[in-house]
Amino acid sequence: MKNEYRIFHFFFLIFFIFMFSGILMAQATYVGSESCLGCHNGAIASDKSSWRTTLHANGYSEVLNDRNSMVLEKGIINDANQNGIDDFKDGLDLATTPNFAKYGANAPKLAYDSTNGYTITIGNEVMRVYMTYGGSGLWKQRYALKIQTTSGESADFYISPVQYNEKTHEYVVYHGDAWYDGSDLPIYDPATTTLADAAGNSRSFAKGCVGCHVTGLVVAQDANGEWIANSAHQYSADDAAVKDNPSYFDLNGDGQLDEINTGCETCHGPGSGHYGNTANIINPERDMTVDQINNLCGMCHSRGHSKPNGTFGYSFDDQNLLRWAPQDILDGKGVSDYHSEGAGLWGDGITSKQHHQQFEDLYRSDMPTNPYDKTSCITCHDAHGSSREHQVVEEREEDGIDGNPLVITTDVDDNTLCLSCHATHGDFKDVSKEMVANITNPDSLAAVAAVVSLHTHHLYDPEGNGTSRCTNCHMQKSAKSAINYDIHSHTFLPVAPEKTKDFSMPNSCAVSCHAKTSYPNFGIAMTDADFTDWGGANQQALADTLIRYFGPEGIWFKTTPVSVRLTDLTTPTDFQLSQNYPNPFNPTTMIRFSIPKSSNVRIVIYNSVGQKVDELINTQKNAGNYFVDWNASNYASGIYIYRMEADNFVQVKKMILMK
Repeated sequence: MKNEYRIFHFFFLIFFIFMFSGILMAQATYVGSESCLGCHNGAIASDKSSWRTTLHANGYSEVLNDRNSMVLEKGIINDANQNGIDDFKDGLDLATTPNFAKYGANAPKLAYDSTNGYTITIGNEVMRVYMTYGGSGLWKQRYALKIQTTSGESADFYISPVQYNEKTHEYVVYHGDAWYDGSDLPIYDPATTTLADAAGNSRSFAKGCVGCHVTGLVVAQDANGEWIANSAHQYSADDAAVKDNPSYFDLNGDGQLDEINTGCETCHGPGSGHYGNTANIINPERDMTVDQINNLCGMCHSRGHSKPNGTFGYSFDDQNLLRWAPQDILDGKGVSDYHSEGAGLWGDGITSKQHHQQFEDLYRSDMPTNPYDKTSCITCHDAHGSSREHQVVEEREEDGIDGNPLVITTDVDDNTLCLSCHATHGDFKDVSKEMVANITNPDSLAAVAAVVSLHTHHLYDPEGNGTSRCTNCHMQKSAKSAINYDIHSHTFLPVAPEKTKDFSMPNSCAVSCHAKTSYPNFGIAMTDADFTDWGGANQQALADTLIRYFGPEGIWFKTTPVSVRLTDLTTPTDFQLSQNYPNPFNPTTMIRFSIPKSSNVRIVIYNSVGQKVDELINTQKNAGNYFVDWNASNYASGIYIYRMEADNFVQVKKMILMK
């Protein structure tokens, strides 16, 4: 009987272990990036340790002390007077800076001491800085602190109104209305502010930042209304692997360290099931389609709010307090299931004015459906590499002329990243992949230069003065993160000078080259101030000249008078025809329309006596928000009528052409 019991017990134990391991496999849990890199170090598995040097791994840093002062991506790096000492240690009073002078004695005061650490004082509030955002030397640095209340410090962190722009060494006000009232007086005072008051601050870290900067995000709201964030996997505070790493910090005060940046499992999914089963992990390059990869990146590289309630400023299911996971994307979900778009665009309805809109940009282009090479984010970017904003530095073709793999070292500045895909077809059919791989060879360079110059109508000097560099035309810097214009567009659509005329916005020719003193500016002197108002006389005059080359009747590039494009990725609730913009106009105007379902859309232009003069569109379109341009260069001044028909919807509006 004992032996029978032992045999039964043994098989029951094996069955239990098998079943339990199956449950764990099906319900994988987060293990933390350091666990991943324990194997992915080059000795056991592919080396991905370069991830530690990326902006993904170093967006936020804890700054409980000054051990990383003036260390890029690790600590406080603000140094307006460039004396090599951070401005907190210098005790900078921001009332002495132009943008904060209006707050007078209540302007933020920066300080540091070994007991209280870094602090920002606003009025009577002395608030400790716990984390920084940025500090890479590329854009800006911001500071996350806790508000002092009648019950002690707030539970959540809040982003201060102090922003340090790293390129210009200038301080600017970041959402001052979250800290100062309409009379520029401080909102918070430790003698009267409650925790519920603190919860009302619109710059909540848990509501606005953690969605992309905490791996395995978990959020909850406390009794005072404050949101608290932590990660699904937490490290012991004395874990040697993360103990002194500023990318790990105890967010909710439970004594455990959270991964406060974009870790391995953000893109690959929870890693516990990967133990002992190397295939049981999501590899986007292997497992995802182009659209799925783009949606994975787009969960963070898009601007808007959570669904369905808009509670958070990131992709999230705020009804069930669940963050998206890569598996959701494999199961058919995407950005639109977790995110309501809130893109900031220039007047053309296409070009991004704000940052974190790369996903929206990409789907305003035809790159994801390119017949030669469907483009995903990882076509150009390497999430594990730190070179030049995570750009891919090497492409491998299956075979070259000799049948062996062809390795192309890629860089944006010498066009090899773009040409590694675009060579052999289109305007670049006479450029071979081998030429791109051997771009430093004088013969290869000369052959590439001849073809590209024919395409651009400019001399070929991408690495010198930037002429004929692909990205200067197709990825102009039109968006703002810290300063005008420090973020590239990802629509890959050159912005024509006529859009400067129509929408008072930067165009590719000017903002990339001709508005700068080092380029021909046709006798129109431009200053830094001119880059803020594209409706100004200088910008408009420059656009008038540039249109002769790139415009409706351009000598080099003729723009298409009529185009129909999506303006965003949201699905409208009803049919709409909007008033054209600008109105009055000369000679181009934009007409927006929305359709909630796939329909044949027809928009016709009539003159004032009812005669048809043009038909802008008469075709089937999927549900979405669109715009169509009308170029009235060949028509006389006067009142025109445009009429839209779609499904059972009919609407008519008037517009004025004034030459």
